[in-house]
Amino acid sequence: MTRRIRLARLTTVEACQALLAIEPLLVPQDADLLEVVRRAARQPATRLIGVVDGAGRLVGVIPVTRVAESIVARVVPESLLVDVADMESAAHFSHSMEDRVAADIMIAPASTVPSQTIAAAFRAMHQRHLGGLYIVDEDGRPTGYLDLLELAIVYVQALADAAAGGDPDAEGAASDPTD
Repeated sequence: MTRRIRLARLTTVEACQALLAIEPLLVPQDADLLEVVRRAARQPATRLIGVVDGAGRLVGVIPVTRVAESIVARVVPESLLVDVADMESAAHFSHSMEDRVAADIMIAPASTVPSQTIAAAFRAMHQRHLGGLYIVDEDGRPTGYLDLLELAIVYVQALADAAAGGDPDAEGAASDPTD
């Protein structure tokens, strides 16, 4: 493994956050879904919406696809019926018809801290199938947003730097930059 690739793996979330400078997209738990969609449309680079409580602490997240599905379920429900194949999917579909506020569709919070490595942040996103994570302070209040694309840029740049430098390990390392 090259020094640059090792460095990319050890880079902190704080250092990586500035690459794309994507602002957090935060909504209160009681935000109407139509307002959530409007806010998401104004900030399309954010793939994960943060849901905060009255004290500003992260209490959940909403992938943009989830909020879109809830809106589509109300407007054109037949478009989602193709996914109803069993009782579990039927129950999920019927709940989508009832969703009205952010708290109805949020999932468990997805966050990291500034001192965490981007390798650990990537693993968290990958395990939860999310396109981003919120960076939170010690009180759980969002201070930033880390996007999956930011992580990819750090890794790709490290691999490109290693390959350009004629590093013999660069080719092998490129096949699996997340080890």
